[in-house]
Amino acid sequence: MMLYKEEHSVKQVWNEFEQWLKIHRPEAAGTLNEAASELEIAEVEQKMGLTFPKNLKDCLMIHNGQRDEYIAAIENYTLLPLEEILYTWQTLKELLDGGEFEDFPEIEPIGPVKKEFWWNPRWISIATNGGGDDICIDLDPAEGGKTGQIITFWHDWEQREVIADSLEEWVMATMNHTNH
Repeated sequence: MMLYKEEHSVKQVWNEFEQWLKIHRPEAAGTLNEAASELEIAEVEQKMGLTFPKNLKDCLMIHNGQRDEYIAAIENYTLLPLEEILYTWQTLKELLDGGEFEDFPEIEPIGPVKKEFWWNPRWISIATNGGGDDICIDLDPAEGGKTGQIITFWHDWEQREVIADSLEEWVMATMNHTNH
């Protein structure tokens, strides 16, 4: 695993990721959005009642996700822009508040994910497969977890798995896995 200096980590990872996309998924490279502004990010944070981790903000200020063309950038996932991050969160929060998840099966965590929640309002969806399954940043990990860890959220399956300790690690792992 490559280690990066904290102040350069997101920018370095994104530079490598963009180069990787051009080689391995050239059709996805052209779907990356322009940067989001600090104000746009702050407005979404305010609406969600959350403070995004610095690495997510930095990432969004490089590329605000992808255009909705269903061209996956990472595995079979597209990267969500701010408006889709907010829409997904609001939709799931509405379902949670309406009791829609109360009769769902208990979560089967793989790694330090809280099993009390089918969906947790402190999870930020950052990528989707378009079928209701997301990759999320977990701001409320179980004991032993790391705030900002990357987890899976399946709309119809109980499993929630920690797949990386950070956004940067998730992106790097995807590139390293594909390069071997």
